[in-house]
Amino acid sequence: MKGESTTRSGGGPSGHGRGMARGRPGSLRRTGAIAVRIITQFRRDPRTIALIFVAPVLVMSLLGYVITEKTTTLTVAVVRSDQGPVSLVPVLERVLEGKGFELSGVRDQDDLVARVREGEFRAGLIVGPGFSADIFSGRGAGSLRLVLEGSDAVLAADISRRFAQALQELPEALAATFLAPGAAPPTPPGQPVVDYVYGGPDLGALSYFAPGYVAFFAFFFTFLLTSVSFLRERASGTMERLLASPVQRSEIVVGYLVGFGVFALGQSLVILLFAVYALGVKLAGSLGTAFVVEASLVAVAVVMGIFFSFYARNELQVIQFIPIVIIPQIVLSGFITPLETMHEPLRWLALAMPMTYANEALRAVIIRGLGLGAVLPELAILGGFIALFTLLAARLIQRRIA
Repeated sequence: MKGESTTRSGGGPSGHGRGMARGRPGSLRRTGAIAVRIITQFRRDPRTIALIFVAPVLVMSLLGYVITEKTTTLTVAVVRSDQGPVSLVPVLERVLEGKGFELSGVRDQDDLVARVREGEFRAGLIVGPGFSADIFSGRGAGSLRLVLEGSDAVLAADISRRFAQALQELPEALAATFLAPGAAPPTPPGQPVVDYVYGGPDLGALSYFAPGYVAFFAFFFTFLLTSVSFLRERASGTMERLLASPVQRSEIVVGYLVGFGVFALGQSLVILLFAVYALGVKLAGSLGTAFVVEASLVAVAVVMGIFFSFYARNELQVIQFIPIVIIPQIVLSGFITPLETMHEPLRWLALAMPMTYANEALRAVIIRGLGLGAVLPELAILGGFIALFTLLAARLIQRRIA
């Protein structure tokens, strides 16, 4: 009995070890089955496969194409007041044209500043009476005055960079025009006097970029909130019950727009107030006007969220709309790269983005200090987007739900 007991106790551990050995292959099979099921689910969802492999390439290509340094044509106002016996202005203009500037003559300095202030030109160049004499005598570019509109920090920096490069190349152009072959070119004339109509170095980077990120956060969170919430409404059967009632399809969309819009407006107000009073963004215009612009944008985000949610069956597929709907808004709306420096096809595509008009309107209010009347064109276009996606969503309701 004692030996038998010893044998049993000795066999216990070895039996347990054999159980564990038998359990490991079973565990691996179960783990493998779970993995295969997940892979099969992905294989049956072509849109997810496209998101994984195609969307990153498209988004990176778009972003790289937008931010790659390029020289697109910018129209600049110019006042030619040089009175030297030998004018160097034609040489200067030839160098500036080589940097992508198209020069448009205006009447005088006051006219130039006024037209830059109104947004007709993003920059202006005043060539003072002593420009040629200063260059010949080596006194530099003190007779040049560069006037920047200044509401877009990226565009202002691009214009300043091009002017700096042009002035660095000016001595060689002058030598090729006026000096004998082999003669040493004159000293580079330095930098012109730079004036800002709006903004300027004292404004700060946060205030410069505030219009873009206020618009982005308001649009992004509202779009996600609406898409997911409306998807749940469909999944719960609420839409079928509404369609069985006398309510019209357009009334359903408008009702959801108002319902979701209440929370979206509250969120937008928090974003705007936090930017101004907590982060210290300098608001040159009216807080109420800025909120009207932001409210118009979130209304667009609500109806777009309703529209795109019809193409999703679960929350994961809602997230897939971010690289399709949200990222192009950021890249092409002027938030990263000014519209004026984009290539023509991208510029036309940017005009189809609601955030483009919201960015422009918020920049006019926050940085330029303009009132409601100045941004009415942008508000009208945002209203057009609201009407368009309301109509599209109403047409999809019966088709998708019935």
